[in-house]
Amino acid sequence: MSEQQGLETSLSQQPSADEASADMRRALLDAGKTEFANYGYDGARLERIAAKAGCAKRMLYYYFGNKKDVYLAVIEQSYSDIRESEEQLNLDALEPLQALHALAQRSFEYHEQNQEFTRLVLQENFQGGEMLGQISKTELLRNAALEPIERILQRGVAQGLFKDQLTAVDVHYLISALSGFRVDHAATWHSLLQVDLLGDDLRARHLQLLLGQLSALVCKEQG
Repeated sequence: MSEQQGLETSLSQQPSADEASADMRRALLDAGKTEFANYGYDGARLERIAAKAGCAKRMLYYYFGNKKDVYLAVIEQSYSDIRESEEQLNLDALEPLQALHALAQRSFEYHEQNQEFTRLVLQENFQGGEMLGQISKTELLRNAALEPIERILQRGVAQGLFKDQLTAVDVHYLISALSGFRVDHAATWHSLLQVDLLGDDLRARHLQLLLGQLSALVCKEQG
């Protein structure tokens, strides 16, 4: 390989300006997620976000604007991430109950593996959900959470498998409650009850509890 060819190969392997910009923006969002999850909106500091992302504070203003804009972007991206994770399941290709179980297991695992998301949601609830209603994709994210469940329920009812009075909110509530509680309350349960909600001993048991309760909620009694 000539020196010129080597230079061209090296340059072609370098990220483009757009890729570098996207990577920097994502690094700032990830750092912001950690900061807001740990300290809440009022306690969060832009200096710490920039330092964790490995850039100057001015980059936050360049990509997002002020502190509120950073927070809104973090909230929006955090909800988008869990919905995108669910989209990968291709739920419409699965049988109705199998689809609900796949969705529930993904939620269970996502909350466990992304505990900053759960803490961020708790912080937003402490503020009465005020900020969440201000993001630009509120309706889009709402539909992304509920519409896949609605389609599954409709298929299950049409096949005579599911009860017909259920709503997507019912299912979303059950899944979110049993997926998030074990993460939200792990510390206090460990201190007070000496129960490790996130330990391997209870993990499989609680996942089966979630799937069993979900089946009991949606399925018609077989007679």
